[in-house]
Amino acid sequence: MKKLLLALTLILLASVPAAAQGGAQPVICNKMFAVSQGATAITKIISGVSGQSISICGFVYNSGAATSTATLSYGTGTNCGTGTATIIPTISLPINGLLADRGDYASIPVPSVNASGVPIDVCLTSTGTGPTVVIIHYTQF
Repeated sequence: MKKLLLALTLILLASVPAAAQGGAQPVICNKMFAVSQGATAITKIISGVSGQSISICGFVYNSGAATSTATLSYGTGTNCGTGTATIIPTISLPINGLLADRGDYASIPVPSVNASGVPIDVCLTSTGTGPTVVIIHYTQF
């Protein structure tokens, strides 16, 4: 009887599917930046932190009573003034226009530091008389 029980246990264990292996785990975005504004010069919206990376999950742009544009970039120094590079190119919206591109997982990585080891910041530039609503979903880890 013990041999039969042992044999059945071994058969059952052998038939259990193996757990998935390998591969990077998706990173869930758990932070949000939101603003309603008129035209602004390039302005820091997410501060870089030494030893941490920033990844963008998505964004929402909404223009109000006037046409507007928005651009997301990164860099260092005052308002990303050094080493500025584009993350999301300039998007133009008509009056009462809306553009939403958002997922639950980080999909747009931002370099964590520049060549000198200085943490990278994320900045926003917008044009138009407003109000322009900008929401950025991101994670920083």
